[in-house]
Amino acid sequence: MTIRALLLVVAALVAAPAALADGGPMYSLQGGAGIAAPNGSRFIPISTNSGNTMLLVLKHGTVWSWQSIVGAYGIPMTTYRDTGGLSRDGKLLYLQSSAYPATPSATTTKFLVLNTRTLRTENGFFLKGTFAFDALSPNGKRLYLTQHIDANNISRYVVRAYDLTRDRLLPGRIADRTQKSWVMQGNALTRTTSPGGRWVYTLYDNYGGYPFIHALDTVRGAAHCIGLPWKSTTNQNALTNVRLTLHGSRLAVHWQSGRPWLNVDTRTWRVTPAAGARFPWLWLGIGLGGAAALLLLVLRRPGLAKGTLSARPA
Repeated sequence: MTIRALLLVVAALVAAPAALADGGPMYSLQGGAGIAAPNGSRFIPISTNSGNTMLLVLKHGTVWSWQSIVGAYGIPMTTYRDTGGLSRDGKLLYLQSSAYPATPSATTTKFLVLNTRTLRTENGFFLKGTFAFDALSPNGKRLYLTQHIDANNISRYVVRAYDLTRDRLLPGRIADRTQKSWVMQGNALTRTTSPGGRWVYTLYDNYGGYPFIHALDTVRGAAHCIGLPWKSTTNQNALTNVRLTLHGSRLAVHWQSGRPWLNVDTRTWRVTPAAGARFPWLWLGIGLGGAAALLLLVLRRPGLAKGTLSARPA
């Protein structure tokens, strides 16, 4: 492929929305904007006609280099809007297989670790089941993964740790020891990381329950779940407009507009209303209105109006 052809491909990809594999905690990105490294490089994996992957490296808006990879891989997505996969020093890039299985045990999840300078494979491993990249420890010796464990609930998962120095999945799960009954389920919406990279705070919705923030200590391999007050267990669409910002020991939970909502003390995990915070009735109303409109549209379909609703296997 010539440089000119690659440029045309890149232009089309940047203009197009990100391609995500559907599912719960496991998905990866092909195309789109890719992921940016500290040195200004941008890595964009794209699918080829043969089902393999071409990894493009952009610098200053032009194709700098590329690497062909056997198999379908993408940039790991840690939330619906946040990419992951780069080591803290930017020297290693983790790629994750992009296929999504019908059941958690139906396939293996593959990972490739590439040198960002040479694009050569430094490591590669696979795990039986459905896993997804979640976070790296600051020294790059431990990888944290979410593991999909319930075939009937794609948002149900546990957090696992992988020892990169010994290339093995560590036994047990990373869980909040003070809340043993806490069920980890939901969709990761947004996250922030402490300046040194030790703590990773991720906001999850939780339909049927209450939204929460998952605080992961990537050095000690410990976690804490912080439940957030919310009026509805069935409509949490407004949470897609929430952002997290860390200010010392205060984790600010605020709206995309900047309007404050809650504060979390990361020393005690206490949740308090932020000054001037109000419950987002407007966003909740928009979400409920959208759900009602969708239901009305479905009920107006002729087949459903006659009572011919039938169940399909998931």
